[in-house]
Amino acid sequence: MAVIEERIPQVKQQRPRKRGNRKLVFLLLFFFLTVLIIVFIRSPYSKVQEIQVFGNDIYSTEQIIQNSGLTKDMQFLNVWEGSVQSSLKPLTGIKEVTISRSFPGVIMLHVTEIKRVAFWNGQDGARYPLLETGVVLKEVNFADRVVDRPLISSWASPEQLPNLAKSLSKLTPSVLGEISDIALTPTIYDKQRVTLYMRDGNEVRSVLYKLDKMLNWYPSIVKELPANSKGVLSLFEQPWFVPYGAAGSAIPLTNGEEQTQKPQ
Repeated sequence: MAVIEERIPQVKQQRPRKRGNRKLVFLLLFFFLTVLIIVFIRSPYSKVQEIQVFGNDIYSTEQIIQNSGLTKDMQFLNVWEGSVQSSLKPLTGIKEVTISRSFPGVIMLHVTEIKRVAFWNGQDGARYPLLETGVVLKEVNFADRVVDRPLISSWASPEQLPNLAKSLSKLTPSVLGEISDIALTPTIYDKQRVTLYMRDGNEVRSVLYKLDKMLNWYPSIVKELPANSKGVLSLFEQPWFVPYGAAGSAIPLTNGEEQTQKPQ
């Protein structure tokens, strides 16, 4: 038996062709993936179906979409945040814009605008927002919008607007909302004197470089005024109040931080 077994030729065992099988699987996957991509690109789901805008106040949704470079039916995957940001640069009231996507076909623009602190009344009857940067945004007319910021009714020195905007941007929203009109009323001794007309009927006189600090005390100062009394409130080094029709009858007031006394 041993001699017979030695004479029988041994058959070599063939190893499985793993590399060939892997290559075939890869080709099949690549083929089906290519088909899926082509089907997706040709389908409505690959197109931008809706553009939504959030956070805008100065500019309308239509203005932002029109300037963004985005259109419906453009490729959903071909929307780039950097491209949209570059397209919106001419809208100088926009500080930042980011993009998010919602499948299928929804592009969302999240807009952060520069804070508006007042309105500039133009000679043509237009009303332009004054931004916290001191820029009067004349590309947007707010004449038909609700007046929810102070109106600059008289201002002969445009170079002082940045100082005004800076001060107003530091006011609390409640105090800013109390101001109806602002006018620059310079004197020989101080070019930064301002007069503010409040919605409660009082008149405030101060200076630009103290306005943000002094005016933030306004709610606590008003509580000290005589009941049902309106008049002129001077906010300089210390607050003084003179009721309308009582010239010379100055009433010294206090504020939340310090006790003020009439100088001798």
